[in-house]
Parts: sequence; structure tokens; C-alpha cells
Amino acid sequence: MQILNKKGIDFTPLLIISNSILLFFLLLTSLINSGRLGKLANADTPTLVELSDGNSVRVTPIGSKERTPQAITNFVGKTMTGLLNWNALPKIDEELYPNKKPELDSGVQTGDKKITTSTWAAGFALSEDFRVPFLRELSNVTPDSVFNGSTQSALIVRHLSPPKSIKEGEWEVSMVSNLIIFQNGNQVGKAISFNKSIFVRAIDNIPLPKNASILQQAPYQARKAGLEIFKIQDLNL
Repeated sequence: MQILNKKGIDFTPLLIISNSILLFFLLLTSLINSGRLGKLANADTPTLVELSDGNSVRVTPIGSKERTPQAITNFVGKTMTGLLNWNALPKIDEELYPNKKPELDSGVQTGDKKITTSTWAAGFALSEDFRVPFLRELSNVTPDSVFNGSTQSALIVRHLSPPKSIKEGEWEVSMVSNLIIFQNGNQVGKAISFNKSIFVRAIDNIPLPKNASILQQAPYQARKAGLEIFKIQDLNL
């Protein structure tokens, strides 16, 4: 009986053909992805964002340390009026509550004296190393008669300069304003010049946690613009 020597099968051509087909599909996939990325890069940036309440707002893409001039001046104006509009009288809808007596704001203790609750809430827009000493200074100039309702104040901002960049993420804003004090029924008020250089910097905007208490909401509301004031000094006119 003759034994036949069987020749082994050579798989090399098959492997070469398989690799060629695989490389072809990889090249095709890369070309498709490159085309899609190029189309995405050249596409217009979306500027319309829909909020959870159904309202739509226009947005502008900026860096994490960038803020628009309008955002900075709005933040400065809102914060400074919140700090210096002293009023212990609550707002009551007389049509809904005709017999309800207003409950005066008892204030927040800061050192030996007090500030109004609205001033305390606005104070969270200040940096932590600046907030406590500044609020103590405000308590020293806040009249005690504010808390019995006979004195109120209003900050009248006459001019806010365009923000001047100091370095990345920091700006200086000049504010020319008058602090009007209404005391003992004087509805004309007494004007005090309040001209300041206000220094602002960008911060990370951390979202408000769920089920936050009213006490916890105040810091988040004051800092939701992603900005904080870290210094206030007299303005040289």
C-alpha cells in the first residue's frame, strides 16, 4: 500500500486578502468620520437654547474664564443695589391681604450691629475673604432706624464703566452713584456720593442642589452669574 505525502495548505494568501479587506473598511470608515467632523466644524454654532420651563434664550459660546461686558455690568449693578438698598418693610399685596399688618425685617446680626436680610443675601456675591469685613462695615453705617421702618435707602447708579480687563478672568468696573437716605418721613431724601472702583472675577457656577433650603438658596442665587466681587475701593474722579 502506497502512502501518499499530503501537502500542507498555505493560508498566507487568504490572510493577505482578509487584511486587505479589513484595511479597506477601516480606511472607508476613517474617510466617513473625517467628512462628518469637517461638516461639524464648519457648521454654525447653535445660539438658541431651550430652557426647562419652555422659554428660549440666545447664547454665545465663550471660555470658562470669559464673561461678556453686559453680564459683568449687570452683575455689578444688581449686586451693589442689593447691598445698599436698605428696607425693612416687606411688600404686601393690600388687595389680597387688606387686614394683614407688615412684619418688619429683624435683620441679620453682623458683629455688634445688624444688616438687612436683603443685604445679607446680596453679600454672597462677594468673595469669602472680602464678604465678612465688608458686611461689618455696612452694619456700622446702616442706621438702627432702618429696622423700625422709619429709614430706607436707595442706590441710584448714574454710570457704570465698561469692564476693564486686569488679567484673564478679572475686571475692574467704575461706578458713579448716589446713595439716597429717606429718614423720618423725608420723601426727598439726602444724597451721599458713592463712587467706587469694583473688582470682579470669574468663578465656577455650581448648580443648586435639589431640595435646597431658603438659607442654602441665597449663595447660589447671588453667584449664579459665575462672578464675584473681590475688592471695592474709592474711585478717583
